[in-house]
Amino acid sequence: MPNPSSLDGLGYPRAPTDAAPPQQPSGDVVAKDKAPKAPKAQKIGNRWAGPAMVTSALIGLVWIVVFYTLSNQTIDYPSWLQWYDDLNSWNLVIGMGFIVAAFGFAMKWE
Repeated sequence: MPNPSSLDGLGYPRAPTDAAPPQQPSGDVVAKDKAPKAPKAQKIGNRWAGPAMVTSALIGLVWIVVFYTLSNQTIDYPSWLQWYDDLNSWNLVIGMGFIVAAFGFAMKWE
């Protein structure tokens, strides 16, 4: 039977006391984990995403509205706008592409 003085109050052996106590740092040394930490900067988010979303959606909407307005008209397009008439139904794809891009920008917006 072990010596009762070598047991703690619950009957477990006491930890050896011959170990050296931990050294205390000198007065001017501050542990790294105890140093005061600066507050973290709050993330603002993607400021460009909101305006890009609105711009892209409006461009897509205007593109499709202009296509539908001009598609059944027999007008003589100016030379710099002839490419718009040559695209035919691809104008819908382009307009919807701008609108889908607006949804992509909406996912980046915070």
